[in-house]
Amino acid sequence: MDVAPVRKSLGEDIVGWIAACVLVALLLPMLGLLYLDVLDTKHEAKVQLEKVEKLRREVEQQKREKEK
Repeated sequence: MDVAPVRKSLGEDIVGWIAACVLVALLLPMLGLLYLDVLDTKHEAKVQLEKVEKLRREVEQQKREKEK
């Protein structure tokens, strides 16, 4: 028994392609902004860590000077 394949209408195909394009057009900028935000946060964390390390070294140096 042969059954003919069911074919969607051309309108459904076009709507599907338009929906996919809109989805990509919205997601790509959002992902780009999210990536830039992550990079900015990573840079800020690195700067803060360097400040903490500098303060730690200063405290250790002052502690050594007091012990002398």
